[in-house]
Amino acid sequence: MFLPERLPFGSKTQVVEGIDEQPGRDGRLLGHFPYAEAVVDQLVPVEAGIELHRDAAISLDAMRRAAAADGVDLRLLSGYRSQELQKSIFFDVKSERNQTAAERAKVSAPPGYSEHSTGYAVDLGDGADPATNLSASFEQTDAFSWLQDHAASYHFTLSFPAVNSQGVSYEPWHWRFEGSADALRRFEPARRLANGG
Repeated sequence: MFLPERLPFGSKTQVVEGIDEQPGRDGRLLGHFPYAEAVVDQLVPVEAGIELHRDAAISLDAMRRAAAADGVDLRLLSGYRSQELQKSIFFDVKSERNQTAAERAKVSAPPGYSEHSTGYAVDLGDGADPATNLSASFEQTDAFSWLQDHAASYHFTLSFPAVNSQGVSYEPWHWRFEGSADALRRFEPARRLANGG
């Protein structure tokens, strides 16, 4: 088990109003690690309505240009999300679908526990096959195949593979940037858990 001092840099466990479960000893709530929200002046616009931490944005741009050179149309579907937006996404959809918090957390992090709030996480799609956006079927696209072969070269890693220690549903579209000291610190607990401790 992780000790509290191993939590992501700048993060604190927090009780989330509307969720009965409490964070575990390793800081996770319903499988998700806590993440401090990105500092606003470190965010840059990448596309209309989508921002990323500037380090992730630079690397994503290079990765998308390389994919395009290989004939792959990587589409950015989502980037930074404020904790307030994450709260709305988590609770509004939970209510619409009549889900428990645990059921909802399989597919969406509670507020304060989303990688997207760091500004380092992206949801990607394939411009040639938009029907696969935010779906497990994205794994059958040229974009996903290209990402498997090349994303690590741009410091992006798949956050929630088919079998993951966090118990989060498989999300082939969700990738996080780990190419800076800050990003590495933030995601260290998730990496350590994935690697068995």
